[in-house]
Amino acid sequence: MPANLPDRVVRLLSFHGPVELWTGRGEKASTAKVHIAPFDNEIIAFVPTRALQVDGLLQTPKAVLTARAEDRRYTLRLEGVAMAGRSVASHPRRAALEPWMPEGSRPDRLLAIPFVAHEIELIEDDGQVKNRFAGPTPLGKAAPSHIRSLFMTAYGGGGRLPFITGLAGVFVWLGYLGSDYPWRPLALAVGWASALGMIAGIRMLGQAAAFLHWRDGNGDLTRAPTMAEGLVAPGESRMLGFISLGLGVLCLGLSALWPRGMATVAVILLSSGAPLLAVAWWLHSAVASRGLEKH
Repeated sequence: MPANLPDRVVRLLSFHGPVELWTGRGEKASTAKVHIAPFDNEIIAFVPTRALQVDGLLQTPKAVLTARAEDRRYTLRLEGVAMAGRSVASHPRRAALEPWMPEGSRPDRLLAIPFVAHEIELIEDDGQVKNRFAGPTPLGKAAPSHIRSLFMTAYGGGGRLPFITGLAGVFVWLGYLGSDYPWRPLALAVGWASALGMIAGIRMLGQAAAFLHWRDGNGDLTRAPTMAEGLVAPGESRMLGFISLGLGVLCLGLSALWPRGMATVAVILLSSGAPLLAVAWWLHSAVASRGLEKH
C-alpha cells in the first residue's frame, strides 16, 4: 500500500514539535497544541483524556492539523478525519508511540487520536522561491462521501441482507394483496420506510454503543467499522439512529391502520429482521457492559 503522506511532510512533522489540532463544530469546536507521532499513513495525536478536542471528535470526525515554522519557512495544513481513540497505555503500538509523547507525561493520561489526512497544503519559502503543494492524498481520493459513510453504517456489512429482505418482503406482500388494495403505492412507501428506518436505527445505535464500549476498554471495534476508520462519529450515528428508529416505529404504526394491518406489521418485522437485530445488538452491549464492570 503506498504511503498516504509524502516523505517531505513526514520529515517536517517529525522535527516540528507540537502542532495545532482543530476538531468539532459549532459549540463543540475547539483547538489546542498537541504532540504527535507522524507515520506514513496516519498521524497519532496525543490528547489529554478530558480535552475538548475529544468531545468534538465524538460529534464529527472532521479534523485539521496545522504546523507553521517560527521563521515562516513553511506552513503546513492537513485536513482529514480523526477518531476519538483510547489511552496510549492500551494502544497496540504503545512502544512505537511512547518516544513521541510529551516529556514527563503518562501513557494512561493521554489518548492516542489517529488522524488520517485527506487534503494537504504545504507552502515552503526559502527567501527566494516560494513553493506550494496542494491536493488530495491517496486515502483522501479513495474516501467515500460522508453520506455514503452514513449509509454504510446503516446498511453495510451485516445490514445488507435485512435491507434486501425488508424491501422484498413488503413488496411481495402488498403485491399479493392485489391492485385493489387501498392506497397501495402509499402503503408500500410507508412499509419500506418502516423496515429501513428500524434497520438503520438499530444498527446505528448499536454501532455507536459498541464504539463507546471499546473506548472504555471493552467491546470489539470491528463491530463499528466506519467509526474505526474515522468516517463517522458515534455522536452523529446515535442521533441519526434515534431519528431513524423513531421514523420506523411511527411508520410501523401507520401500516397497522391499513386493511390487513396487523399482518402487514408482522411481514415488516419478519422480513426486516428488526427484532433479531435488536436482540443481537442488545446482547452485544450487555456482554460489553459486564466486561467493563469486571474491570
